[in-house]
Amino acid sequence: MDSHKLAMLKVSRQLCYAVALLVCYLMQTTPGFLAFFGAKPIFLLPLAVCIAAREGVFPGALWGAAAGLLWDLASGRTGGFFAIQLMAVCFVVGALVALYLRGSAFNLLALCTAAALVLTGTDLLFHYLLHGYSGVGALFLRRSLPTLLLTALVSLPLRWVVFRIGDRFDRALDQFSE
Repeated sequence: MDSHKLAMLKVSRQLCYAVALLVCYLMQTTPGFLAFFGAKPIFLLPLAVCIAAREGVFPGALWGAAAGLLWDLASGRTGGFFAIQLMAVCFVVGALVALYLRGSAFNLLALCTAAALVLTGTDLLFHYLLHGYSGVGALFLRRSLPTLLLTALVSLPLRWVVFRIGDRFDRALDQFSE
C-alpha cells in the first residue's frame, strides 16, 4: 500500500503540471486575453522553463516538448518547430539550474526572457526572413519585443505556481517517507 501511495503522489504532481499546461494553452489561444497593442504573452514557454528548473533535466525536457507541441498548435506552425526547440531549451535550463544557478525569481526571469528571445528569433528567421519578407525589423520591434516583455512578466506568477505545486508535493513525499 505504501508504494501505491508514493506512486499516486508522484503521478498527482505530474497531473497538476498537466492541468497548468492546459490552462496556459487555453490562455494563449483565447483571443485578446492579456493582449496589449497587438502583442500577447507566450504562456507555455515560461511554464515549461519553470517546470524544467523545478523538476530537473529529463522531466523538464519532456514537459518542454509537450508545451512546444501545444505552442505549435496554437501558432499554426509546423508540428515540432517549437517542440524541438523548447525541449532543448528546457534541457539546458534544467542543467543550468541543477549545476550552476538557483531557481530564484530573478534567474528564472532572465532564463525565460532569453528563451523567448531565442525562440521568437528563430521563428522570425525561419518564417519571415528566409522567405524574403520585407519589414522584418519592424515586425521584431512591434511584435516580438512587446511579446518578450509580456512573457517575462507572466513568468513570475507561473514560477510561483510551479514552485508551489512542487513544494506541496515535496512536503507530502517527505511526510510519507518518515
